[in-house]
Amino acid sequence: MVRETTLLDGRGEGADRFETCDPSRRPPPGRAARAVYRALGFLFLGLAIAGVVLPGLPATPFVLLAVWAFGRGSPEWAARVERDPRFGPILVNWRERRAVPRRAKALAILSMSASFALLVYSGAPDLVLLGVGIILLCVATYLLTRPSA
Repeated sequence: MVRETTLLDGRGEGADRFETCDPSRRPPPGRAARAVYRALGFLFLGLAIAGVVLPGLPATPFVLLAVWAFGRGSPEWAARVERDPRFGPILVNWRERRAVPRRAKALAILSMSASFALLVYSGAPDLVLLGVGIILLCVATYLLTRPSA
């Protein structure tokens, strides 16, 4: 919501105008924050690239995180990732339909199941198993309720 406000000078006339209450127009991050966002963007992009090559590591969530971080720290890198032939379609599907590729869903759920099985096998305490199980179940439910790309 943009609300225009007029300041009155001593004569009752408009002295200045400014906009307030627009959450989408926050001030740009400072130099240090941009460096942190850029570093996060490269970290997530590296994980996404690894996810393309390594079975069991999904690329989709890391691409989404990379573009989010680059959007705040380096818009030119965000645009570069969005133009990439491998990652661009994933981003378009997410932005337009909030859709996740079937393969990414299957790999994510398989990875979560394997992680939980390792916890059970390693003899983790019941409270840990309960907590991790609830979190993984919530994430799997969220993934399965997204449209498939």
